[in-house]
Amino acid sequence: MTMPTQFERPEILTEENHPNHTDPAAAVDVVLVYPYFYTHAPQAMLFHPLGIAQLAAVLRSRGLRTQVVDCTFDQTKDVISKTVHARPRIVGIYAMLSMSENAMALAREIRQILPQTLLVSGGPLPTLKPDRFLPDFDGVFCGEAHAAFPDFCRDYVESDGQPKDLFRLGKYPEKYPGIYLKHPHNGAVIRSMPCSSDEKTINDLPMPDRSDYDHLQYQQFWLDREGFSLAGIMMSYGCPFDCEFCSKPVFGNHLRQRGLDQVFEEIKDIKGWGYTGLWIADDCFSLDPAYTRAFCRRMISEKLDMKWFCLSRVDRMTSSDIALWQDAGCRKVFFGLESGSNDVLKLMNKKTTTAEAEKTIHRFAQSDIRTAGFFMVGYPGETYDTIEKTFKWALSLPLDEISFTVPYPLPGTRLYDRVTPVKENPDWRYENENRLVFQSEFDEAYLKKRIDSVYKQFNAVKARMNQS
Repeated sequence: MTMPTQFERPEILTEENHPNHTDPAAAVDVVLVYPYFYTHAPQAMLFHPLGIAQLAAVLRSRGLRTQVVDCTFDQTKDVISKTVHARPRIVGIYAMLSMSENAMALAREIRQILPQTLLVSGGPLPTLKPDRFLPDFDGVFCGEAHAAFPDFCRDYVESDGQPKDLFRLGKYPEKYPGIYLKHPHNGAVIRSMPCSSDEKTINDLPMPDRSDYDHLQYQQFWLDREGFSLAGIMMSYGCPFDCEFCSKPVFGNHLRQRGLDQVFEEIKDIKGWGYTGLWIADDCFSLDPAYTRAFCRRMISEKLDMKWFCLSRVDRMTSSDIALWQDAGCRKVFFGLESGSNDVLKLMNKKTTTAEAEKTIHRFAQSDIRTAGFFMVGYPGETYDTIEKTFKWALSLPLDEISFTVPYPLPGTRLYDRVTPVKENPDWRYENENRLVFQSEFDEAYLKKRIDSVYKQFNAVKARMNQS
């Protein structure tokens, strides 16, 4: 697999040929860490971290020497070694719920070796629970990190600051939207409200810098699974819906769309790294049919030959839209179907019905686009009868893939607020396993047994269909 020569980029990045390589004797300004370690869980989906790639691009545009440490294919000792070797002034570690323990453990190890390095965190869970990340970190950036973190890093580096001087910059929190600091001696909190980027700000951001990742390993993962390689891209931010179980602390409720010129510049960049497909990670890719149709028509007219997967709701999909998606390269769509009971869908505030879902899934079944359905069973307030109804419904739909989870009450959701007690630090060594983390009226062993049984039934039907 080789790069198109017009991009003039090395296929395998090393310390010496890295486009942002600096003298090993010189410290970098910022190290960004993505603390996910690939566990080979069967349903894992691997993409290089798009948010960190975006943040790295903004930091570099500010003139800051920046290094990215992606833990996905590494061991902890290698991550620590890379970080320490960089001798950074600042280390920023991303954290979502499933990575929070990794983030904190890495911070503690780095603190022991580099006591004068400033440690900060950001991401969904730090945004919702900043106190949880102190004292392992010196500070937290809540919300969209690109709004404040790069300017803060530039000011910190230019002022030749040390961690003890952090509160000198923190005296003006309004300069850094979303900053959260706590004084180590008197416990005083310095914070400012996060801001939500408007469409102009989003479209003015530099393209995500993908130069730091082991593209060959990411590509091989997807080649083995799908026959082509996927890289993530986002065309819109924010979701106006209010599902009870969904947490969206970073991008919020307001939908904002990127200009298609910027989107297609990024797609060409992704193709330049050797990828042959896209994972469109938008929560609301199909929400604005006019925007989605314009994207599809441009994919066709520019003849980029890039296959793509996306998420979609079941409403607003017409047969002509599905045909257009197929012509534009769509190969799989993931639907959050959740429940076969309309009463449970209302309880979830899903704002869809089983009839809408059935109509859309059957329409897709007439195309060459595969469909995958996500389902949730054991939801607080449903019954064993509605659980069984969901299992039966899932098996009746012409889906190509199914996935079941039990409810997970994420911080910041209404579900979290009404379900107690919630285990705050679940064991994420058991990735993609269905483990209840709250006091449920349903038996966990029953849920696991029935889910496994439904998977076997589904796979048996698919095997017979493939043989016929």
